[in-house]
Amino acid sequence: MNTQALGVEHYLAGMRAALDDLPPAEVAEIMEDVEAHVAELSTELGENETLEQRLGPPERYAQELRQAAGYPPRTERLPVTTKKPLVTRPRAAAWGLAIATGITLLVGASTLREPVFLLLLPAVILVLSLALVHDRGPAQAEIMDLPETRRIQQWLTPEEGTPAERAITYLKSLQPAWWLARAVLLGLAAVLLAGRDIPGFLFLAAIAVISVFAGPRAKVDRRWLWFSLPASALAVGLVFQVVDVVANNLAYNTSRQSYPAPMVETYENIYAYDENGKLLTNVLLYDQDGNPINASRQYYGCNGSGPEPMIPANRYPRPKIDYENGTCYTVAPSVSAPSSTPSTPPSSSGSAPSSSVAPTSVSPSK
Repeated sequence: MNTQALGVEHYLAGMRAALDDLPPAEVAEIMEDVEAHVAELSTELGENETLEQRLGPPERYAQELRQAAGYPPRTERLPVTTKKPLVTRPRAAAWGLAIATGITLLVGASTLREPVFLLLLPAVILVLSLALVHDRGPAQAEIMDLPETRRIQQWLTPEEGTPAERAITYLKSLQPAWWLARAVLLGLAAVLLAGRDIPGFLFLAAIAVISVFAGPRAKVDRRWLWFSLPASALAVGLVFQVVDVVANNLAYNTSRQSYPAPMVETYENIYAYDENGKLLTNVLLYDQDGNPINASRQYYGCNGSGPEPMIPANRYPRPKIDYENGTCYTVAPSVSAPSSTPSTPPSSSGSAPSSSVAPTSVSPSK
């Protein structure tokens, strides 16, 4: 904060102290026009001229304003020995603003996935907290004088010439660009919601439009902070959500490229041979966990026309099922003779028999 601004704040603080015997609403009414006048007058001062030289001491200037407004002369207050209440209206309003801004940040990180009506909770908190101090005027001096507010101001006002001071000055110069980017982010979120949530689209679109005007106005009238700060938190939450969605999509695409889906081949029959190339029959197959290894089977023509052969699903080679004269028959599978190499059994298929066995009994195989 420069020397000129410090001089203005010091002079206004002296005037408020001279008027502190009046109700807060009346003090705000007196100071509402004076603050802008004193700030404008400070820019017209000479190099070594002060506000006190131009306007007189702040106590006398406050007394003149008091008489002009028709208020009675100042009455000295007796010293109060009791402690001030911990929770005052300014403090409740300041903490309400902080809590609502934090909630808005969390809701903004899930706005595109969750219903937008979740923003109603921070909206209610903001309205209630602003109602506590709306009559205190645009300067909101009581909130600006809170210890926690002063600590934040000190943190944001480092010593001149330091890297932190240069960085903060540069960031403050980017405020107009951020106000525009904030409106763009909120507008994009509203467009994404247009297809599935019309009330949410209208709500975010209204916030985007008002946020363009809220930023500059908040520097003059501090009451606009109750809109500008939550709008910024909502925009930052949307940025976090976009980054999260993009990262998840990139990780999903990478995993799909790194791990192609395996191809599963199905079998209708299995033929087992011994080391001499002899076909083994009635072989039961199981996996490493003792579960039957079942190949697919279909009994064409048997459904609803006769009893299905009760053949274990893991017995191989699977017999062929024939349907004749309304009865299902099992026919032993036939295969070609194995090749000279016992370790490589011949290719065979139950559907292409070389020497069929005549139909056997009608009873199912077991």
